[in-house]
Formats: sequence, C-alpha cells, structure tokens
Amino acid sequence: MTRRAICVLSIALACPPLAADEAEKKGFDELVAGATARPGLFDTYEKGDHLYLAVPRERLGEELLLVPRIRRGIGDRGLYANTMYTRLEASVVTLERRGERVFLLELPHRFTAAPDTPAAVAVERGYSPSVLAAAKVEAERGDGAAVIDVYGWVVGDLVDAESFVKQAISEPGKSRGVSLDAGRSYLEEVKAFPRNLELSSRLTFRPSESPELDSVPDNRFLSLGLRFSFIALPAEPMTPRLADDRIGLLVNARKNYSRTGDSSFFERIADRWRLEPGEQVGDLHRPQEPIVYYLDATIPEAYRPFVKAGVEAWNAAFAAAGFHEAIRAEPLPDGADPADVRYHTVTWTASMEPFGAFGNEIADPRTGEMLDADVVVDAGFIESLHHQWRSLVAPGAAARPGDGRPDHLRDGYGLRLAAEAGLGRLALAARGEPAGGADPRALEFVGEYITELTMHEVGHTIGLDHNFRASSATPLDKLGDPRWTAEHGISASVMDYLPVNLAPLGEPEGERYMRAVGPYDRWAIAYLYTPDAGRAAQLARRSADPCHTFGTDVDLYAPGALDPLTHAWDLSADPLAWGRRRLELVRQLLPRLPEIVLTDGARYGDLTDAVDVLYDARFGAVRGAVRWIGGQYVHRDHVGDPGGRPPFVPVPRGRQLEALALLTQEAFAPESFALPPEVEGRLGARHWDHWGHEPTYDGRIDPPLHDRVLEGLTRLLEGLTDPYRLARIRDAEGLGGEDVLTLPELMATLTAAIWEEAWTPPAVDPTALRRDLQRAWLDRLAVLLLKPPERTPADARAVARAALVDLGERLGGALGRREGLDAVSAAHFEESAARIARVLDAQLAASMP
Repeated sequence: MTRRAICVLSIALACPPLAADEAEKKGFDELVAGATARPGLFDTYEKGDHLYLAVPRERLGEELLLVPRIRRGIGDRGLYANTMYTRLEASVVTLERRGERVFLLELPHRFTAAPDTPAAVAVERGYSPSVLAAAKVEAERGDGAAVIDVYGWVVGDLVDAESFVKQAISEPGKSRGVSLDAGRSYLEEVKAFPRNLELSSRLTFRPSESPELDSVPDNRFLSLGLRFSFIALPAEPMTPRLADDRIGLLVNARKNYSRTGDSSFFERIADRWRLEPGEQVGDLHRPQEPIVYYLDATIPEAYRPFVKAGVEAWNAAFAAAGFHEAIRAEPLPDGADPADVRYHTVTWTASMEPFGAFGNEIADPRTGEMLDADVVVDAGFIESLHHQWRSLVAPGAAARPGDGRPDHLRDGYGLRLAAEAGLGRLALAARGEPAGGADPRALEFVGEYITELTMHEVGHTIGLDHNFRASSATPLDKLGDPRWTAEHGISASVMDYLPVNLAPLGEPEGERYMRAVGPYDRWAIAYLYTPDAGRAAQLARRSADPCHTFGTDVDLYAPGALDPLTHAWDLSADPLAWGRRRLELVRQLLPRLPEIVLTDGARYGDLTDAVDVLYDARFGAVRGAVRWIGGQYVHRDHVGDPGGRPPFVPVPRGRQLEALALLTQEAFAPESFALPPEVEGRLGARHWDHWGHEPTYDGRIDPPLHDRVLEGLTRLLEGLTDPYRLARIRDAEGLGGEDVLTLPELMATLTAAIWEEAWTPPAVDPTALRRDLQRAWLDRLAVLLLKPPERTPADARAVARAALVDLGERLGGALGRREGLDAVSAAHFEESAARIARVLDAQLAASMP
C-alpha cells in the first residue's frame, strides 16, 4: 500500500521571527498607565479597548487547558448559561514566543508517547499543533514577561463559535449561515485567580436568516456571553486509573505510541478526582482533600436540603472505595466566585426549553484528574412540577433513535422527566394527596425528585457514565416494597434514566425516586477511587454480578442497539410486566381525569394536557417492547470472570412473543387509545395568543389527539421493521434453532392486529384512527417491498410481499360480503385493495429483466 508523505512545517519556519520595531514598542509603565491591573495565573491590564496579558518567560511552553463556556445564553436551542461550549474534553494550549510575537497553539494532546523515546520523536514529527491566534509583543515588564494585547482574541472567534451557533439555530433540512459581527461585540469581564484566568466577551452573531426564538429580543442579532477559561494543569500529574469496558466511566481516550500489545495504541484513562488517604476513621480514611460542591445562591432556599442530600448521598459509594466523608455540599462562601476553579458549584439557571439538568466536568487529559465541575439545574422546569401539568412530549417521541445531541437534550431528557412528573402528580391527586402548592407533602414530592436529579448529575461530575441497564437488577415485586426500596433503591444505579415509581391505584407503593446510590454505583466508584490498583483490577472482574449490570449510551442509542434490558424510562427485571402495570394505572386514571383536573375555575385545556400526559405514559409503557423483538442480551464479561456469560444471548422466542403480544394488545388493538366520552367531550383549547405560547395545535384550534397518537404508532411500526431488527431476526435462525421469532410470524401478527376489522368475517367498520393506522402499515409494507431502506435483508422484502398478498385476498373477501360496512369503511377497503394491487404490480414490473 502506498502512503502519502506528510510534510510538517515547524512553527519557526511557518512564522519566521520579525525584527522588533523599537519606535512602536512602548515601555511597560507607559503602556499600562491607568489600566485596571488584575494579578493571577496571568496578570492582566485592562485599558479601553485593550486587554494586556503578561506572559512570564517561565510560562512560555507550559501546557494549559482552554475551556470555552457560555456565560450568558439565550435560554433556548442548547445555548444555556453556565454550560461548556463543546461538552467534550478541554483543549490543551500553550504560549510560544517567536521574535516579537506570541502565538497561542492548540496541541494535539490525543497523541502521546513516553518521553525521550524514539516513539516520542515520531509523535512530535507526525502531529502538528494548530495556531489559534497571534499577538505582537507590546512591551516587556521588568521581570522579562512579554506583554501582549489579547483583546482581539477574546472579542473574536477564537474557538469557532460561529459553527457552534450555526448548528444550534439550524433545523432539519434548513441550515442557517452565521457570521460574527465584530462591531457589536465587546469585552465584558476579566477575572484572574491563582489557578485560572477567565476572559469574558459579548459576541454578537448575525444569522443569514433570522430564526424564530422567543427568548431573543431581536432575532437579527444573537448575542452570547462567552467565557474563555485558561486553567493551569497540576504541577505533579496524578497517577491515572485506566478505564474498563465492564464499568461505565467517563473516558479520556488517547493514542499512546509507547503502548504495547494493542495495534490501535489506544489508552483509555478514566476521569476522577484526586483522592488521597489521610486520617484513618475505623476501616476507612478521610481524604486529604475532600470533594466539595458549593451551593449557589440561585438555588431556592427550600430546595437546598434536597440538593445537599443528593450530593452527599455519594458518600456511601466512596465508603466502598475506602473513604470516609469524601464528598460534601456547602453554601458558597461570601466573597467566593463560582468562576474560580477552586469552587465546584450547583447552580440554578433559566431557559425557554426545559432541559432538566446537566453536569459539566473538566479533567486533565494527561491523567484524567478532575479540575473543575458544575451542576446546572433548570429553575423553571423545577417550578413547573409544583404548579401545572405540561404537554411537553408528543406521544411516542421517545421512540425516536438517539440523534447525537448532548446528554441533557438526548432522548428529550428534561421533557421526559416533566412527563413522568406530570404522571406522578395525577396519581397523587387520584389518591387524594396534594402534589402542588404550599402543602409540605407537595414539597416532599418535588424534593425527592430534586435529590435524584442532583445525584445523577453529580454522578457524571465524579466520573460515571450512564447505565441504562441498571433498572433491570430490581425484582418487579420489590418495587412496591417501601422498606426494600428505601434500602436498595428502585434501580441498581442512579445513572439510569428512571421513571417515577408508581403502582396501580390501591396497590402498595415503594420509594418514588432514588434517594440513595445503588449497588452498581458503589461498585463503579470503588473501582474508580480505591487507592489500590490491584484491588481495582479484581473489582472489575465482578461484572457478572446481577447488581453490576451495565449498558451505556451506545447500547441504547446506536441504530443497531439490540439489548432490551438496556433501555431508558422503564423499571424492574421484567420491563414487560412493569409496562402492563403502568398501563393499568393509565386505565385507572383516564376516566377520573375530569374529577381530578376540572376543579372549580380550572381551564378545560388542563384536561387536554392531562390526556397528553396519560397518552405519553401509555406509549412509554409499550415502546420498550420493540427492543425485545429480534433482541439479544449483551454481556461485557471478560474471559475467566467469575460467572462469566457469552457476549450475546438471543432473547428466547417466548419473551419475544410476549413483547409482541403487549404491542398488539395495548398499542395496535382497536380500543388502545379510546377516550371515555366524559373525557373526550370536555377537552379544551389553548386560547392564549402571545409570544412563547402557541394558541393552536399545528394550526388547529381543537386538540389533534388523533394525529399525535398516529405519529406515535407509526414510529412503533418503523422501529419494529427497522432494517437492523429485521436482519437480526433473520440471523437468529442460525443461532437459536426453533426458539426464535421468524419474519413471517412478525409480519403476519402485526398485519392481523392492525387489520383486525377485515381479518376474519364478518368485517366491521374501523374507526378513523384505525383507518389511518392501517394505511400507515400498508405504506410501511410498500416501502419494504419497493424502496427498502439500506441494510434491509432480502427475506424481509419477500415476507412483506407475502403479507400484502394475504391482506389483499382478505380485503377482497370482505368487500364481497360488504353488508354492514358503512360507506367510509367500504371506500377505505376498496382503496386499500387497489393500492395493494398497484404495489404488487410495481414490484413485478421492477423485477422483470
């Protein structure tokens, strides 16, 4: 194989030294006269439209972190205050002087080798840094520090914010260009601390076409407060802890060309805080420096105890690693600045688009050592739990595959949380318990939720990734046991996305939310933080323990994800049975909605919102069943692990049939989404017409529940006939013998359920929703036959054709005995039969030579 030669020019060759212009170069005292001086990691001098930075000789070539963050957002489109700009690892930068200019270089830190080795020389020659910016040396301080003006760095697109904003305001199929408007941008704030320098600017971006954002006063100009953090790396690097694929950890991946035994050279370092044993307390040790989260003044006072409980709940996990009181929450001290990296904060922010919460963490890419962390909670979203039900998620929306968005937006995280909380409020009201207002029990309900939310986000900032398989460790019959759930939690990990734990009315109920870390959390933290690397290696081998079950984002969101136990927003070791219990609760609540919601003075639109909440809960109870069809259990055990299991185990045929029955009985049956007349006849409209509130439902005054349900059902059908799923069903024939669900069974079962009205004589009239569902299934079969998506197996096309032929014959029989059919149903059957004939004719014509 021929390789292209790579030509690398050194910075010295690319930017030759320039002769100093002594006539222009001012003396230091003259240059900074009248400036505001701020001593810190780098001393700064602010004067008019100049920001002078003093770079000592000894700091030239020193590696620093550069972290772009949003200081002031627009409250929408993911542009939220106090968030990291990229949510990826920070950039490693350095300052170098060449002649009379200083350059800011971003280093290729993902590629490394042991110092003073041939591999290190190869890496240096193979990977060149990027030059982000340059500045002329304006003066030299008495100690030899070069003084440069970095105003243009800060009030400029230093980190390609244009692309970030463009991505945020663009929509599917509609990209908007964005350009920085320098004339409307300015330096906003400078803060210097011992370990970090914070440079903030107000940058204004002009979109090529104005987006419609209610949170922005003038959509022609999108102004963001960006903050550039320059952070010193520890002088003594921490000993790294390598990540392990059996445990869900945040990972810094790099290529270490001195690493042997792996041709990829990848070295995966786990992010963690530096905890070193100090004073002994019984069998444990206090850390020399505990992890402290400071509670910002933006947190409502009534919620602070719940936030504190969420932070300090992690002490139970750190005890498993050998530490006593390793983590605590304290009020932010007077005079302390959250911008100082020595203070790790929990703060409240406001947004137009509710997102729940998220955690930011910054780690040393060399060792994984955590240097700063912040948890951000959406204040408006929390308050909405007290006061109102909100129709935030179109039914079935969570059935969409992951779209690669940041964690706090993926799977509609905040929206799903709101929908779950809305269901909880309805259930509490049905039991006669208040879930809003000033009642202390209402505060307790919201507080439990805040505690779990805080635990989850703090978990990210101490090094844990998601674990969407954790809820499968909880026996179904224990969810209603308050003593058991108080001790063990409702899931093995708080790093799952967990629905509120609700039982059908009249049945015992356990804890509604997680208020203590689970056994998986204790195991993962023990691996990550135990000082003994040998003990950590042994802990990792316990992955086959049912309480250590693990599956993360890739296992959930990848197009070919296949493990039914790795799923968000479900509970228990038997998610199918849990789904049926959730459906029973929905059935109990639905006819009671008028008495629960339509109290004196209430708006009828509140009833519409409540129906949306229950429809969303119904879809949430069945959507996980899709993953059982053609599914396989995925295990991460290594060879020789105690109790180790095969990497893939097909879901038995019986469980697949059970999942298919749940879908056909609870989603695709004629009465699945029927509303009681006393509910349907009292649904109200939105009415209000002002910014931030849409008065119609996609142009309709009346609520289009039919359209929303159809959208959700269509997504279920798309998931059931996803090319990856169809291919796995085909492949399973060779793995499971007769103990598998086959493609003909899947297609025939769905067709019989969806076309129940015409399947066996005598034919009956389908409802309008059923007619549209039947058309949607015909459309899907036609797509599989005529324009199959990429990766669709040929067997699926053949089976789709057979299903259409069978259905066409049954429709012909129904039309031959059309007595009793109304005019619309007869016309629908005739049209469908004609469509099937056209599809089969088109397929035949396409297959002709």
